[in-house]
Amino acid sequence: MVPQASHSVEERIIQLLQHLGIERAHFAACMSADWTGLVTSHPDIVSSLTLVCPWGMTVDALRPYASRLLVITGDQGQPAKEVHRAVASLPGTTLINLPHYFSPLWADVIADRANEVGDAITEFIERQQRPEEVAFDEGEGEIVGISYSIRGSGPPLFLFPLGLAPSQWQPLLPLLSARYCTITVGGPALGAVALLEARAQGYLRVVRSLVDETRLRPGQTVLEVGCGSGVILRWLARHTNGANPITGVDINPYLLREAAAVVRKEGIESIIQLREGNGEALPFEDSRFDVTMACTVMEEGNADRMLAEAVRV
Repeated sequence: MVPQASHSVEERIIQLLQHLGIERAHFAACMSADWTGLVTSHPDIVSSLTLVCPWGMTVDALRPYASRLLVITGDQGQPAKEVHRAVASLPGTTLINLPHYFSPLWADVIADRANEVGDAITEFIERQQRPEEVAFDEGEGEIVGISYSIRGSGPPLFLFPLGLAPSQWQPLLPLLSARYCTITVGGPALGAVALLEARAQGYLRVVRSLVDETRLRPGQTVLEVGCGSGVILRWLARHTNGANPITGVDINPYLLREAAAVVRKEGIESIIQLREGNGEALPFEDSRFDVTMACTVMEEGNADRMLAEAVRV
């Protein structure tokens, strides 16, 4: 489901840098898959690296960057314990703790603690080697499956997706783009979307078997509860050759925006509709759909309520 799979994440980012004519930049990220290959293979381009409530810290890859590494994390729960354990092996790293904060993957840290995160990033970057300033027209683009949005001018600062989506940076963009040329990157190869897209490959065969068992007829309507990045929705649209109207519902607006972007890119927005909603209280009338499905989502809520709602609609 990820486009141009022959390109690694770091190859895509390097092509974007070359496209923009940037030789060196600051980077901020969350998911280890987004930055590990880059810092391992292309150390000369990284002026600094900020990890915000990181999921996965490859200590060996980070060790050469300790003096130019900022880690921002909560102080509650297992994620924070793992981050603190990794930072203890990286002397010279700057660590900022967000007091009384728990940061699972779905946390919205910028919305929750914007001032603390913004101050930490700007103060840290000002102490680092300054890359050459750049100035571009503000706007958006895409190259090798990486979408990007540019704001401001100054030293380039690449903002990778946070726990769920690149749009989670939005509350900090006015502050950051006043000091730096912010380049917010996203797409199905990055962040949680990449994780969800890859995970789905492990159970698509089961999904296909179940869908085939329903013997869908052209025109019958399908609902997926907890659609996430839309990977199952898009597969189903192809599997049925667009013969069935498909609706996806998810409680998370960030993931829905990412799903909508991929649906538009694949040109199937006339087949797939996306809607925000809770699987325990679906926003649809009784008997609205012919088939309702849910993949790896029942364990995230009250399964009895979700099953009852799936039957109802």
